Formats: sequence, structure tokens, C-alpha cells
Amino acid sequence: MSINTILAIQLNIFMVILLFSIVVHGCFRLNRKEKAHRLFWILICLTTFILILEILSVVLNSSEYINYIVVHKLVDTLGFTLTPVVPIVAMLYAYKKINKFKKISIKTFGWLAVPFIINGILSLGSYHFNLIFSITDENLYVRGPLFFVSPMTSFFYYIIHLLFLYDNHEKVSKEELIILGSLTLFPAVLSIFQLYYFIYLTIWNSIGLAVVINYIYIMHEQAKRDPLTGLGNRMAYEEYISIWNRKSDITLSVVNIDLDGFKKINDVYGHQEGDKVLKFFARKLEEVFGEIGFAIRWGGDEFILLLNEKRRERLEQYVKILHDKIDEYNDSNDRAYRIQFSCGIAIYDDSFGNVYEFIQHSDKLMYEEKQKKKLSEKFVAIPVSD
Repeated sequence: MSINTILAIQLNIFMVILLFSIVVHGCFRLNRKEKAHRLFWILICLTTFILILEILSVVLNSSEYINYIVVHKLVDTLGFTLTPVVPIVAMLYAYKKINKFKKISIKTFGWLAVPFIINGILSLGSYHFNLIFSITDENLYVRGPLFFVSPMTSFFYYIIHLLFLYDNHEKVSKEELIILGSLTLFPAVLSIFQLYYFIYLTIWNSIGLAVVINYIYIMHEQAKRDPLTGLGNRMAYEEYISIWNRKSDITLSVVNIDLDGFKKINDVYGHQEGDKVLKFFARKLEEVFGEIGFAIRWGGDEFILLLNEKRRERLEQYVKILHDKIDEYNDSNDRAYRIQFSCGIAIYDDSFGNVYEFIQHSDKLMYEEKQKKKLSEKFVAIPVSD
């Protein structure tokens, strides 16, 4: 192997080692119960595998290895076939991160798959018909007449990815938007460079770099998640509140929620049943409020919703939707208990000195409602004398 070849692939080798370390670390730390994290796991493995294919392609691209011309063709065929899969998986990962419970329609998935299928057919056909690439009799790689199909296919998915992020930018923080966007922006920019100067291997290393950045973000985000419900924990709460507290123009509403009679569920039916209730309730919170804010499990059976909404009628409408979903669940199952909750709604205004003072006020409102419920239940329980 020549010095020039080693220099060309040394960054690839470093990136493979780095990504492999992430794969090993992810085996122990990545929560693969989440669909988004499973997609990211696939993204890491695919990127690592294609980097290895690129290393092999560069090494075999020499008349010194003319006896391995079949292997060289297979490596390049597989590489071009799999190339669009990475931006597709990155796009699906971003979709599941933003729309946790929403599925892509079969119709949408169908038309999105068309460019991938066309690229796959042409890539496989290149082994014999030299369409996207060809390997000469001297075992040297040459771009084929339809080479443009491969980068255009990837750019199609890059554009769809960016359009999706733009359409949903209000659902996520600026930080997360930049992190998810790196999976597209890095390879899109550097692929243009490699198309003109193909001796520099920039595309897959840039994707590898974006994957590493996203993995660091996932680990940080995972540390802010409650392990039982998947909602934000106190660390997430403190981070969100500190961000809002630094803003000059604050649009914030808080809904404090407490499950009614949860201790009785734990005492009578066991903590395992109580955990099921908490996980179910957390999922409903995300389904209802996920598009306008964050759900936090404060501890035990207490939850806090931090919402980008200042209209009380809209907030009350969301709470009613949550009530309806819980009532529907209660009516459809045969459990001996019913899931119920109390909540307090507070909307930030200039009368509060800071966000922390506002949060205390919202918490007070929730406990006031809970006390009213208890008094009402006691009143109903008192027998009426003749």
C-alpha cells in the first residue's frame, strides 16, 4: 500500500475507530427502547460500514490488486447502493425525534422510496453495465455516464430533510434544530467539495462527525430523562427554566398536574401497577402537549408542563383533551380503579418578578384545586339526615 493511499484513508480509519467506540458505548448507554434511538443506532452502524467500504475501495483501486477486481466491483456496487440509505435513516430519525407518536403514511413513504429504488437498480446494474461507475481492466475506478444519479439521490433526501426541519422548527429548540440539521448540512456541503476533488474523502467523514455530535447530544438529553416515563426530569426542568428566565419577552404557561389517589393504587395493586399508570399517563401528556412544550415528571405522581402558549382558552382546551383521553381509557378497561388528576394552570405576565416565582404560583393553584376536590368528595360522602 502506497503512502498516498494511507494518507487518503487515514481520516476514514480514525473515524471508523471513533464510531466503533460509540457503537460499543451505545450498547450500554443508548436507550434503544425508543424508536428514534433505534434509528440512530442503525445510522451509526451504516455510517461505519460505508466508511469501511470506502477504505476498501481506495485500497483496491490499484493495478497492484488486479486479482481482486471482482471484490473491487462488489465493494463499489454495495457502496453506491447503500449511499442514499444514510440520509433516509437520518431523515427518519429526525422525524421520530420531533413526531414521537406520529407515523409516516404509506403513500408518503412510497414516493420517498422512488429515488432510492432507481439508484439501487442503477448501482446494481453498474457491476456489468458500467452505469454509475466502472472498474477498468487495470482495476481502476472511473465514474460512469449516470454517476450524477447517486449524488442527486442523496441531495433529494438532504433537501426533504431540511424542508421537514423548517416546517417543524417551532416544535424543537434551536439547539436541537442545529444538531439534527448537521446530519444534512455537513455532508451536503462537503459532498460538493468531493464531487469536484474526488481524491479528498470528505463526505462520509462529515457524516461521521455529524453522527458523533448527535450522539453526544443524545447522551446529554438522555441524562435529562426520567428512566420510568421518558419525560424530562428535574435536570431538564432546571435547564428549561433557566433558558426562559434569561429571555426578555417570555411566552410561558405552566400546568402543574398531580394524580389523584395514586398512593391507593400503589398500596392496593402494587408498585408495578402504579408504574404502568405513570407510563401511560406520561405518554398521554406527550400526545396532547408535545407540540407546544415539554412535559416534566417532577417526582412521584407529580408532573409539570412548560408550554409556549398564553391563551387560557387554548390551555383549557388541551387539558379537556387530556381529560377526555383519560376518561376514554378508564371506560374501556376493566380495572377496579380510575385514573384521575388535578391540575393548576398559570400564565406568565409582568406581575411576576421572575420565572421561579411564577412556577411557585402555578404549583399553589394545583394544590388549591386538589384541596377543593377532597372537600367535594367529603361533602358527597356525608349522609343526608331525614
